[in-house]
Amino acid sequence: MSKRSWSDANEGMEFMTLLTAGNGEGLFPQISRKIKACAACRKHKIKCLMDESGPPCRRCSERNLGCVLGKNLQSIIDEKTQYNEAVLQDIESLHNTLREVAKKLGIEEPPMLQSTTLQKAGESPQQNRPAPATNGNGYRLGAPDQNNNHGPSCDNSPKISPEDENLPHVPIHSLYALTKLRALRSPDAPEGHSSPALDDFISRGALRLNDAERLFRLYRDRLDAFMYGVGCKYQQLDELRRRSPILTAAILTVAALHDPQANGVYGVCSSEFRRLTERSMFDRRVDRDYLRAMCVASYWLSDVSWMLSGYAIRRAAECNLHNSYARAIEEKSEEAADGARLWYILNVCDQHLATLYGRPAIVQEDSSMQQWESFLESPVAGEQDKRLASQVALLGIIGSIRELFGPDKGQPTPRAYVHQITHFNKQLDHWIKHWSEMLPEQSQHIGRFPRKGAMLHFHFAKLHLYSHIFRGLSGDSPIPHHFLDCAATAVSVATSTVDFILTDSDVAAGVIGMPSYLHCMTAFACMFLVKVAVKYGGDLVEPGRVWDLTTSLVRHFRSLPAGRWHLANLMAPGLEKMAATLRPDRQGDAGRVGGQAVNSSNGVDTAIDPQLGGPGTDGTFIGSEGEFFFDYNMNFGLSPVFQFDLSSLNADSAPMTAQEFGSVEYQMPGPGS
Repeated sequence: MSKRSWSDANEGMEFMTLLTAGNGEGLFPQISRKIKACAACRKHKIKCLMDESGPPCRRCSERNLGCVLGKNLQSIIDEKTQYNEAVLQDIESLHNTLREVAKKLGIEEPPMLQSTTLQKAGESPQQNRPAPATNGNGYRLGAPDQNNNHGPSCDNSPKISPEDENLPHVPIHSLYALTKLRALRSPDAPEGHSSPALDDFISRGALRLNDAERLFRLYRDRLDAFMYGVGCKYQQLDELRRRSPILTAAILTVAALHDPQANGVYGVCSSEFRRLTERSMFDRRVDRDYLRAMCVASYWLSDVSWMLSGYAIRRAAECNLHNSYARAIEEKSEEAADGARLWYILNVCDQHLATLYGRPAIVQEDSSMQQWESFLESPVAGEQDKRLASQVALLGIIGSIRELFGPDKGQPTPRAYVHQITHFNKQLDHWIKHWSEMLPEQSQHIGRFPRKGAMLHFHFAKLHLYSHIFRGLSGDSPIPHHFLDCAATAVSVATSTVDFILTDSDVAAGVIGMPSYLHCMTAFACMFLVKVAVKYGGDLVEPGRVWDLTTSLVRHFRSLPAGRWHLANLMAPGLEKMAATLRPDRQGDAGRVGGQAVNSSNGVDTAIDPQLGGPGTDGTFIGSEGEFFFDYNMNFGLSPVFQFDLSSLNADSAPMTAQEFGSVEYQMPGPGS
């Protein structure tokens, strides 16, 4: 009989120590750790490099060996425990359903499950022990609760000796090697798997299946093309529901926002999406469709875009999504190309929000954003990727503009910036010239919007550039003479932008579908024109011209078939009240706001007709002193446009008044158009 090894003897001593530990109570011995090396590698006593998906390991795969991963007692117990827990959960779910049915039928409810009773009894503290003392706030004093272990979870991987690995690439690797804290290790993104049983807010009856099908088709056949076809890769709602409940909720929420027949279900979809987002906020592992849901929400849902965009970027970086473009180029992998598109969309949303809110972007100096040409030249790139690349290129210019001017500190723009403004203007001209030829003229789902949308982005970028010369101009401050040409250009761009939205049929129809960024820039253009007309009168733009453009835009917004909470409908009352300050039929009179006078320093009519807004308008944009909701300085804040908390709105309330959807024809091109 051979002698026991030193490790065997130590394990026996540890076992006896555990049995006699504490106050005489017997504890279970520590079961040996999981086997993570295959039989061949263990036989040769070499390191086994095994992926998370399991065998074969890299060595066996390279040598075409049979890779067998044995199971020890710990693995068998874990698998058995998981199976038992799943069975208990299924039985408890059936029991709860049976209780609900019994309540509806008015019959006696079934007794409580014995398994649940035993489980609760096992989790409860021992009754023989006296209750620990508590302080005035209810916190326990004395010995800590043994069942209340809130320490960080650790990986049970084998200990690494210093000579096992090369030098760590980043500092966090060193801390992880010492502590094995799971929170320090970026989790591998799990692949999406279909769920055999549907358990979502549709199956629970919160949303009818036919409504969900209609909303899904609207997003798949129309809206997704506005996000370059990245948001939904599934053709059937059933497959989407099985793959990702949170992506289902995000897609249906966005579709309900754009569907005038879905006012009653928008709140249901939005609440479900928020619930799933909150529940998954601290999940260690997220899949590709989870990040896709964050992209969809950041692109369209203005009330949550700022929060979700930053969160999604960090989660995407954990999944190494920022390196997908390099893999797509090197490996020519469609899966990597999909990851690169998601990363580009997140960057687009990040840059859009940084522009809207005047705040720094989260992603700075990203190589994938600077090398979009290489991705576009790869075999995995398609026609939709050209549109996405055009946005990436444009946002590079806008980011440079934002970096030059910095945050608004209320100080005038330096005269030396005239040359930089001219340089950026040339860059924007070159951008639109290049992409007007590169982008497809016709799209299957959105008609001729690709090129028209690029032109709209071009106008807004120029307005953003030239509007900086109005910084620091408040009160009676005149425009510096060296910026007069820039001021005239800014007014011309804003005027042509609003006129472009009204007169071009493709852009006018694209208002229903374009991202929230473009709606905010539309509001910015209108507010810019009204403020310039109020302060400078006819020197830069005729007030009557601004009044005509703004009221026409209000009529157009109210004629569109959009949901009640769509930004076009939310913006219409505010635009209407802004336009009321410029009514051409009452120039020279003292303006009135809610029956009170508002003085105009330059003779521009500022009268507000209480009947202009119709019976549905209210005093939301009028202060307690009767003053209009915007001041007369030239600080153009963008973020207040999006201070709508849509979660607090009652989607089941009466429809908005003064809303007419039938005055114009709005035809969505079919798949074959």
